[in-house]
Amino acid sequence: MTEEKVTLELPLEVSQALKLTSGDQLVATLNHRQLVIETSQQMEVSSIKNWHLGLINMLVGLYFFLSQSASHTSQLALSGPSSIATYTITVSGIIGVAVFVFYFYRNRQIFLEGLPNRLFWRILMPITLAFGVILGLIVIGFFWLMGYLFQGVSFDVLTASIIVTVSSFATSVAMARTAVLLRADWLTSLFTVIIISGVVLAMATNSSRQWWQVNLSFLGTQKAIASWQFNLTLILSALILLVLVDYLFSALSARFGRSMRLLILRGLLSALAFDLGAVGYFPNDLTYHHLHTELAGYLVYIIIVLIVGVRWLVPKINRDFQLMSYGIGLILIGLELLFKPIGYLSLTAFEMSAFLLAFTWLVILIAQLEQLIDHNEK
Repeated sequence: MTEEKVTLELPLEVSQALKLTSGDQLVATLNHRQLVIETSQQMEVSSIKNWHLGLINMLVGLYFFLSQSASHTSQLALSGPSSIATYTITVSGIIGVAVFVFYFYRNRQIFLEGLPNRLFWRILMPITLAFGVILGLIVIGFFWLMGYLFQGVSFDVLTASIIVTVSSFATSVAMARTAVLLRADWLTSLFTVIIISGVVLAMATNSSRQWWQVNLSFLGTQKAIASWQFNLTLILSALILLVLVDYLFSALSARFGRSMRLLILRGLLSALAFDLGAVGYFPNDLTYHHLHTELAGYLVYIIIVLIVGVRWLVPKINRDFQLMSYGIGLILIGLELLFKPIGYLSLTAFEMSAFLLAFTWLVILIAQLEQLIDHNEK
């Protein structure tokens, strides 16, 4: 079978985006019926040295085996204090985060897509913290499930060392893969998944406590089961939103230049993110009830200001988004009237409806800003 050479002419914009110079070698691959073009440098960055990760985790496993043998430990429980789960969560967390930072640093130019390097250093800590917490929750959840399925099981030191090594290696590969594939357009999906899944999980966990007879904030109080899930969801969502806002407006400033309306819009969205995190940090318990209520109220005010000012704050706004924004704003006002003066809606029904509407509008706003960046690049 003979190979046929095909000449492919790249548009000037693509050549500039890839920062090509004369003599550069390109690699073209077909991925899900889409042609993906990468430079040899990008291919090198995206490659993961699995044997490096394997060697590191083997050394960790060896140290674990020697330390346990030296302490004359004969058996280790799968879960509980000083168990396989405890050591694995600690080891995989430390190594996983370190691997994520290393590969995310290597991947920074692809992630930034031509934006200044200083942006990377601003988002490095919050995005690493967010993914580190997600990793910890996944590993904790996995070993909780294993402990539930295999109650009372224990292993000898060698078997325990193998389990620790293999588990840590698996999480290292997963974190390296995440860092290599991470793109800015992931952040909106990550923000959506975290806040929706966290709230739904908190609702399901507290179904027996009939949380809906109180209010949505009950899920974050001491009376709720595992209230930390709800509060951590809000804090993590706030971190991701802060990173997303920082990236979006750095890109918008690079495309449209600095302007007062972009600065105001960025300030409002950043304030929304900080306020969301504060609502999670100060739960609706007796100690912080007043502060929590005030902060939750500020969320509503910021959303209303954003909706009212969207016509002037968002560059090149389309009519469909503008009309939808005003429609959602009117519905929020209607919900407020049905809740307070009329008394038809319960507090929980009002909070749920307002939360879903405001959250949906926020995600659509972010999508609009992303489209502005994409369209201006073409």
